[in-house]
Amino acid sequence: MRKFLAAMLISAAPALADDTTTSTLIAEKGLGAAMEGLESSAPSPDRDMALAAVRFLSGVEQAYQARWRIGATEPLIPAPILGSSLPGNPSPEPMRADFVNGLAADLSASMQSARETLPEGDAALVLRLPDLWLDVDADGRRGPSEGLLDLALMPLPEGVDGEIRFDSADTEWLRAYTHLIEAATTLILAFDPEPALARNIELAEALREQFSTSSPDAQSDPGMKREAEYFGPMIDRIAVVIQTLRNRPDKARISEAAQHIRAMIDANRKFWKLAGEETDNDREWIPNDRQQAALGFDIPKGAGQAWLAVLEDAEQILEGERLIPYWRFAPGHGIDLKHWLDDPQPVDLVGWIQGSAALPHARKGKTVSRDSWREFSGIFGSRAGLYMVLFN
Repeated sequence: MRKFLAAMLISAAPALADDTTTSTLIAEKGLGAAMEGLESSAPSPDRDMALAAVRFLSGVEQAYQARWRIGATEPLIPAPILGSSLPGNPSPEPMRADFVNGLAADLSASMQSARETLPEGDAALVLRLPDLWLDVDADGRRGPSEGLLDLALMPLPEGVDGEIRFDSADTEWLRAYTHLIEAATTLILAFDPEPALARNIELAEALREQFSTSSPDAQSDPGMKREAEYFGPMIDRIAVVIQTLRNRPDKARISEAAQHIRAMIDANRKFWKLAGEETDNDREWIPNDRQQAALGFDIPKGAGQAWLAVLEDAEQILEGERLIPYWRFAPGHGIDLKHWLDDPQPVDLVGWIQGSAALPHARKGKTVSRDSWREFSGIFGSRAGLYMVLFN
């Protein structure tokens, strides 16, 4: 019945490009119902764009649900999906050693599914951002902290309704984002955090055993207990990251991650080209220099070209055409990232900071200039990081 009703709602719309049927269905029934309805409707460029967007959001929702189930509701690492805060879970499931690998594999599959659904050519989709929500606790109801804007810490300015008309240029923006997220998940799988997580779980179980069998007469230091409770989870996360980076990464996955970065850059270029050719000004997501953003924020003129210059630098580093400057190396010397990509080695953080681990990948040549980043950050100032996330 749910699938039938969703399909009826979708099929009743005269044209997905001209109404907010998908947006309303998400608001009232959630992403699952929206996906069922779209999959049951006739294919078209507009339908495919809506379905790709819903599959993308559903992948993010499933990743959040996986985190919520084990109580990993605080930011884990500064990475897509893993770096955001979630509503608390009063009764979490035990953590499993394969948790992060499973989350990364499922999220990667969702990004592939969204990308494969994206249409070629003209398409449009109207979404009201306040309608969008992720069922983090999987109870089928929208909770007070489950709105997409709440989870993204992106409140709308006063007087802005949040309605966006995503068009063909934004199709390339979404394609770029799927590649960016899949690059991150592929890197996680390449280094394989499962052994490090297994050691962390073993430690947690040993500590629980100690405290459960501790003698009531044993001396205790309340200050030490508070420090362990406060700093322990943070130290655990840092330890898992450091231990994971010490693993020898899978070369095929490293190559795959690099390919996703290349594809992200290519799609980003296509986005800015198509966006630059637009002559309308209709509820724009990321506007060109002649348009206004529907969400009320300002994008200074020339921001797109400045961002493309940053991506050009990134591509040159990826291809070994430019070197990464290093704080201890002499002028005209730098780190050849392609050398590491061709023969990926474990990452010794201390050695990389100190320089001994960087030395095998050092060579003489042209280092990438900081001019592009200075121009981009000069345009946005302290907000440069936020716009990096927006532009991907």
